[in-house]
Amino acid sequence: MDLPPKVHSRALELSKQRGQSLSATIAELASLGLARLGEATRIETDPISGLPVISVGRALTSEQVADFLDDE
Repeated sequence: MDLPPKVHSRALELSKQRGQSLSATIAELASLGLARLGEATRIETDPISGLPVISVGRALTSEQVADFLDDE
């Protein structure tokens, strides 16, 4: 996933504050953002990489993530 530098920096800052990985933070934020849109989400762990995987009904753009982070 490519994130704009501002979004990446903010997400990294949040992950450090929360004591969790950047991937887990982005997965959580994406899930929260989609929940606000009424989209059903499911966060699982990839058995090969161990990274969080979000199952959603549609793709989430970098701009949508940035908008959500700006709301925090």
